[in-house]
Amino acid sequence: MKNKERADFCIEINFNKESEAPSRIFRALSDILDSFHAFDLDLIQSIDPKIEPVVLLEDIESGSVKSWLRYIFDVIDDDALKRLDWKPAVGKYLVKAKYIIIKFLDGKTEITNRSEIEDLNKNLLTLAQETNIRQIPAYSPLPTERLLINLQRITTATDGLKGSDSVKYLTSEDSIPFNLSFKIIPETIEDLMTKETIKSPMEMILKVKKPDYLGDSKWEFKHENKNYLMKILDEEWLAEFQNRQVDIRPGDSIRAKVQIIAKYGYDLNVVSIHHNILEIIDVIPFTPLDQKLLSF
Repeated sequence: MKNKERADFCIEINFNKESEAPSRIFRALSDILDSFHAFDLDLIQSIDPKIEPVVLLEDIESGSVKSWLRYIFDVIDDDALKRLDWKPAVGKYLVKAKYIIIKFLDGKTEITNRSEIEDLNKNLLTLAQETNIRQIPAYSPLPTERLLINLQRITTATDGLKGSDSVKYLTSEDSIPFNLSFKIIPETIEDLMTKETIKSPMEMILKVKKPDYLGDSKWEFKHENKNYLMKILDEEWLAEFQNRQVDIRPGDSIRAKVQIIAKYGYDLNVVSIHHNILEIIDVIPFTPLDQKLLSF
């Protein structure tokens, strides 16, 4: 009991006894703790990058798996921080920040509005300011991309759990269940970070590295010694290819109209560049060098 009284927070995983694949429970616990640690490292940047959070395991209970954990902190070359009793405030900040994140996800199936993330970031920044450990109150918000990536890590940590499993986050003041139904995919992160999209078509000759023979996945092409994954949107040509009316193999090339999609963030830096093939103009079979010489 003494160990639990010293703990800052607890992860509780409930499961049906004698269920199969028991390793999923411990894998989920490990992934949750890893995602929390990555989030802590980003949260600390809002206060002082010289602080290093370390999580200690205080106790484990069986039945449902309860892991009680406690923070300790290291400080790198900061005499001002060493003179202050700041550790309890920072510990509470990290504990409450994760509670805010889990509560934010409660009841959601997706995030479609960037304003939701901006409001969440403001709440986390306010929480950082309440630690009041900086002599100059210059607290910084998390970069939007880092916040979204942390949301993704926390939610994917429970992917291996079954429908009958559940996870709770417990603190000294409250407890809250994880929303195991919420998922955030890389495309969603990209869309939430994008302010402006520019599309420009151009004609290109691409060498085929890996065709998609079975479905409508992206093909792998080579152009100027770079590899590209591209989705073919020319449905008529795809139907001919999948019906074996068109013969194309690795090493062959295509002449195609390619749509280049460049997405720019709110800081006007490039978020991503994607390529889609709008139309296949021609298939250029591979010709070995000796055949080329004989053809002249």
